[in-house]
Amino acid sequence: MSNNKRSIDSSIIAALIGVMGTVCVTVITLWYTSRPTPQSQETPLPSSTTPPTLANTDTPVPTDTVPAGDPSSTPAPATLTPEPTFTPAPPAVGSDSANGCISALWKPYPEIIQTTERDGCLSEPVNLFFAADGRLTFLVTGRYAATEVYGMFAPLPANGTAGVKAFLRNLQDGELWMGVFAEPNIESQGIVIVIPAGDVKNRPLVQKTMPGQVEVQRTQSFTQNPPLYDVVFDISNGSVGVTILHDTVFNALPVTSAQQWLFVGYQVRKGSNRIDAEFLDLVIQPR
Repeated sequence: MSNNKRSIDSSIIAALIGVMGTVCVTVITLWYTSRPTPQSQETPLPSSTTPPTLANTDTPVPTDTVPAGDPSSTPAPATLTPEPTFTPAPPAVGSDSANGCISALWKPYPEIIQTTERDGCLSEPVNLFFAADGRLTFLVTGRYAATEVYGMFAPLPANGTAGVKAFLRNLQDGELWMGVFAEPNIESQGIVIVIPAGDVKNRPLVQKTMPGQVEVQRTQSFTQNPPLYDVVFDISNGSVGVTILHDTVFNALPVTSAQQWLFVGYQVRKGSNRIDAEFLDLVIQPR
């Protein structure tokens, strides 16, 4: 045996490598083509002709009505009804001054006197009148160019009584008036009781008919200390009787109207006047 190693021919080696490569490729190809095709797990893209649905972020437009079966309709919000404004009823004439109020039921005279109303009361002063402690107080002082009448009217029942007292502090060159008229106007038919100017503690009372201030009756002078004069009007079926200081009665005279009116006020004369007085204890009682 020879010690020299025999070398393998390189061409033989190359041929063997080529054969082995061909066999490997053939085996791999047969294996790949013979295995089953797996199902695709990918989600198909939407068709280009069907646009994707987008979430609606627009605020629905309110509609006045909701059609039946259309849940997407949104009714318009209901219109809020404002709360009604509460206007208090004017307090009754007579009880109003006890609460420092001149009730809106009073009508100032003459009508040109401007007033405003709040909570059923007239803003004070009404002309020169103030209400306090159950009294209507006024003070007249100054010069006037002509004879003028000022005061207030209040509605009366068709049948009943109206009592009022006058307290005098000063009565110079003017007169105090209390009466019943067919309308809230001194030129309408009426009866008025007048306290003429002079000594407030010693005064007569005069009954006059209106219009025209026609004197009908006059009392003797009453001595009153304090100077408080009480008058009660009795209204019955279109006529008015008068009682003074509880015992002097004047005959009933007609005041024809569906609605009579009580008047309290004063008359000034041309020139200087000073009247300081109060009306109090006004009580109106229907019958």
